[in-house]
Amino acid sequence: MVQALVRRLRDEDLAERLSGQQLSMTLWGLAKLRWRDRGLLDWLADRAGRPEVLGGLTAQSVSNIAWAFATLGVLNEGLMAGLARRTLEPGFLSTFVPQTVSNTAWAFATLGVPDHALMAGLARRTLQPGFLSSFKPQEVANTAWAYASLGILNEPLMAGLARRASQEELLSGLKQQEVSNLAWAFATLGIRNEELMAGLARRTLQEGMLPGSRPQDVGNMAWAYATLGIRNKPLMAGLARQTLQEGFLSGFNEQEVSNTAWGFATLGM
Repeated sequence: MVQALVRRLRDEDLAERLSGQQLSMTLWGLAKLRWRDRGLLDWLADRAGRPEVLGGLTAQSVSNIAWAFATLGVLNEGLMAGLARRTLEPGFLSTFVPQTVSNTAWAFATLGVPDHALMAGLARRTLQPGFLSSFKPQEVANTAWAYASLGILNEPLMAGLARRASQEELLSGLKQQEVSNLAWAFATLGIRNEELMAGLARRTLQEGMLPGSRPQDVGNMAWAYATLGIRNKPLMAGLARQTLQEGFLSGFNEQEVSNTAWGFATLGM
């Protein structure tokens, strides 16, 4: 069925009739299916990047299109520049909700597109009164990860994300990957937030968290706490126990081995 739909998508008359919302839904579906047809994606990107289409995109459509290309690992610089321009049009950012902010930031970071004006705009939207209180765990973690991945230090934004992540109702909903991404992000940007890091350690040590972790999570946690010079003995003991679980070490790659060993050695443990 998918192949038949893709063949239909290649119909030039049909493609010319697709609206911005229809394009975003189509691209989102292809990304969910991991359908990485570069020729088709370039064709759809060309359509989405036309001024008459860009000008009609909603915040959700911008976010969906960016997310789709990032998920498929396809960088179309012209399209991403167009999406950034659309996002920064006067008044448009006010229509963004936490999910569209987070997904857009994540997409640009995943594709390695350091659009500083866009990221500054997303940060301003995030810091508007009351906005951060609606962020869910994944949105907090992905946003922090995005800015750290691009090497963009926005101190007010990171402070706001740290406050939100430290709130118990959000902290208790973090998955281990989100915990490790947050720790990695703050360490990468050189931000030592004692309250946040203590909370992330407590969350990691709660029942059922470490058994569900990946080698990358362990390596990132050890590296992050060592980078920030935080010697949390219960956390490091927990990471050590998880690392020594039968079969767990066999999943480590060279970077994860290196990060973990360096973290323990740096902390003198």
